[in-house]
Amino acid sequence: MSCDRRVDSRLRLALAVTASVCIALIDHGHALAWLLAAGLAGCAVAVAAGETGWRPLARRMAAVNAFLVLVWLTLPLSLTAQGLAWSPEGALLAAKISARTNAIALAVSALLAGMDAYAVARAAAALGLPLRFARLMLLMVRYVELIGDTWARLQRAARARGFAMRADRRSIAVLAQMMALLLVHALLRAERVELALRARAFSGAFGSPHPGRVPGSHWAWAAGTAAALLVAVALAALPWTAAWAVLR
Repeated sequence: MSCDRRVDSRLRLALAVTASVCIALIDHGHALAWLLAAGLAGCAVAVAAGETGWRPLARRMAAVNAFLVLVWLTLPLSLTAQGLAWSPEGALLAAKISARTNAIALAVSALLAGMDAYAVARAAAALGLPLRFARLMLLMVRYVELIGDTWARLQRAARARGFAMRADRRSIAVLAQMMALLLVHALLRAERVELALRARAFSGAFGSPHPGRVPGSHWAWAAGTAAALLVAVALAALPWTAAWAVLR
């Protein structure tokens, strides 16, 4: 069942943005660990509801953590007079960045599970995002991949003609020509898409599947997200020993 039909998409998008901003501002280790556990629990609920699967979620998290490998290869190392040395402060910062990034990815995956690009753009427009930006968001998700395929075809065509990238003027000239050709392809594709939309009488507006007020039952998702964030804020604000005494 799509979460766009089960829970108001506007509420889901607003919760995802709010949770992302709050998690980015939290710096306490125990609070980040709690947010990771809460995000994983939310993803488990989404999988149990049939809104997503473990394999797509695992691929998404693998892509996120592939970027974090660069963080761990740079931040924990510091340049000293004796050469590269391990920096505990850098390692702690890398751990916090990794925890924040994974917590945000899990929270967004749980809250937006089952929503496609059109549902996200429609919800953003309903929340007040200008229609031009909402349409740009929708088309970007679809056509960035197509532009990437065009660039891959240009590279294959260049290699088939014996081109090999080197640090010389000829390679720079060929690369500039390929970039110009890619821009021409993108402009032509944009014109064709515009003509196709006009031929289908597209007015530029997004229809809303949930007109009017958000039903009261949908606020359970908001209550759960707010409770998880409040617990994280409490763990970050109170000393850990005091928080542990309160929990006991």
